[in-house]
Amino acid sequence: MAIFFGIDSNYASTLFSSLNGGNKTNSFSSLTGLLSEYSSIQSGSYRKLLNAYYSGSDNESVNSIASNSISTAGDNAKKLTSIKEASTDLSDTVQELTKSGSNSVFNKVSKENSDGTVTREYDTDAIFNAVKGFVDDYNSLIEATEDSNTKSIASNMRSIITATSTNDDLLKELGIKINADYTLSIDEDTFKKADMSVARSMFNGTGSYAYQIGVKASLVNINAASEASRSNTYTAGGAYSYNYNSGSLYNTYF
Repeated sequence: MAIFFGIDSNYASTLFSSLNGGNKTNSFSSLTGLLSEYSSIQSGSYRKLLNAYYSGSDNESVNSIASNSISTAGDNAKKLTSIKEASTDLSDTVQELTKSGSNSVFNKVSKENSDGTVTREYDTDAIFNAVKGFVDDYNSLIEATEDSNTKSIASNMRSIITATSTNDDLLKELGIKINADYTLSIDEDTFKKADMSVARSMFNGTGSYAYQIGVKASLVNINAASEASRSNTYTAGGAYSYNYNSGSLYNTYF
């Protein structure tokens, strides 16, 4: 039997027959649908679904397999969405912390003392709230990426954990502790009594610890979005849904 670019000739015939005449939009939709179906067969998704059916699994089990995304991606869609959301939140928080100029939370404010004199001091309440937000979003990303099967995500998370561990001593000065599960905890009293110039060096400006974490969080977000684009799943209704870009999918086979 003749093979066309690694595809059975009968399949190729069916594939290109969709392009003969008719509406161009419908023809292209048919083409991308066939390519997506072929991708599922090639990746093994279709085989997994058939194996579950013919092994005697009940309908509930088969539907569960289908609805839980038999995918070419390392992580399922739900987990990747959670990772994207958590990484976006952390990146946004870091952007606020690292702002410079008049928008910086580390700008000193005027404070009137009991003797009537006025001094310029850091607003420790505002700075604590901003850093507390960082800690909360950092922990959310640690939890969202736990047990991720996506190598690029795991790699960038290791970099985040390493960067935090490297700054352990300075974080402790600010009342920030690294827990056994790699999350962070912050003590408000210790933080507000700490040297705010240390806090500024850690959390403000490019090159700071927070800036490094923000860059890595952005990469995790990109990793999650890229991995999500590999999803290609047969649904419980027997149809398939896919997130491949049609152009990229076309170029994969031709």
